[in-house]
Amino acid sequence: MRTQRLDKRPIAIGREGFILPVIVFALVLLAVMGITAISMSQDEGLSARAMHQSALAFYAAEAGLNEIRATLDDSQLAGLAPGGTLELGTRQLAGGSSYSASIVRWDNEGWMPSQSIYGLMVEGFSPGGGGRRLLSVALTSSPGIRHKLGLCCEAALTIRGAVSLTGGSIVDGTDEVPSGWEETCPDPGADKPGIIMADTTQIEIGSATLDGDPPLAQDSDLSDSSFDQFGAQLAWDSIKALANHVLVATPNEMKLDGSSGPAIGPRHIFDESVDAWVCDTTSPYNWGSNDPNDPCFNYFPIILIQGEVEVHNGYGQGVVIVDWNDANPPGAKGGEFELETDFTFNGLILGKGCVEIQKGADFHGAVFVDAEYRNEDLCGGDLDYDMNDNEPAIRWSQCAVDRSIVGSGLDEYSESEGEGTGPLGSRAFFEMVR
Repeated sequence: MRTQRLDKRPIAIGREGFILPVIVFALVLLAVMGITAISMSQDEGLSARAMHQSALAFYAAEAGLNEIRATLDDSQLAGLAPGGTLELGTRQLAGGSSYSASIVRWDNEGWMPSQSIYGLMVEGFSPGGGGRRLLSVALTSSPGIRHKLGLCCEAALTIRGAVSLTGGSIVDGTDEVPSGWEETCPDPGADKPGIIMADTTQIEIGSATLDGDPPLAQDSDLSDSSFDQFGAQLAWDSIKALANHVLVATPNEMKLDGSSGPAIGPRHIFDESVDAWVCDTTSPYNWGSNDPNDPCFNYFPIILIQGEVEVHNGYGQGVVIVDWNDANPPGAKGGEFELETDFTFNGLILGKGCVEIQKGADFHGAVFVDAEYRNEDLCGGDLDYDMNDNEPAIRWSQCAVDRSIVGSGLDEYSESEGEGTGPLGSRAFFEMVR
């Protein structure tokens, strides 16, 4: 019987062509990896270039921000209305970078109304314009600006001569913003002495209120010459020559009350060129307005008083110069200015003569007078605050002093203290809050 031999050799099933797909897959994988490597290399280059361009743009914006802050003239912002924009143009820098800048006044929403708020926006560009960066800083007009005219003004009342305070009268060196000016003035500043006198033995206080920091101070150096110079460039005769109006009372007093004489108050004329009512600055009886919506709100005239002038029942602002000297017209009764019967005045009273505040009159600002001009007896030897009725008052107000000096144009001759426009805070994220 024949036995059949079984073949034990392995049988290959479907192995033909396996190597080729493996090689193709490997080649595809290597190609993808190569392309990815090349792409990543290109991206790295582009990223590095973009970062370099962005850095150049940032430094250009930073340079512009610093340059504008260092050279910014506050007068450039004086006419910028709320919501308005001041374009500062484009400037090329060394290396081909550049920046453009603008300033927008931002306080049109009424935020912090006592100060103007500005946004300084500077956009930097790399050479060729490939990179752009925007930097900004919030600016505000500083409430620290203070003006002085020589020795004026460091007190509610500075006087060479005698002072008579009677009844319920008030002299106060505590800084106060005049009523109606709250939206215009910064917060009250530093307090001053109530009265600075050459000789404090010449004061009569009675039942009056005298306050300040300190209430009463003596300056023995006050003399005739102290009232001859109002800053390095402005002498007594020079400041008188700057007067917008001259009121001469001869031979008797001039009474401005609306009945015996014209009333002091704002006056307007219609200007066809702008189709609106504007402040009439030609009238000697227009001493500005206390209404922020009135065209005369920013009008602060310089009024020269020769003779005796009384004002009643009204409002005035500006600079009053009381003139007592040989140049007065024949028959003029020296130089005397009287605020009476509920009259309100905000500003400065300067000069050589007599001042009276009584019958409910209210004064904010500073009085700076020589009531012993050339060692003569003036007004009975008194700067007479004979204030018996309705608590008449003289109160120190830095804002009234500053507004009257700036509004009258005397800031050209004044000394200013404090900084102008400065940063409100960090520049970060200012673009996001606009």
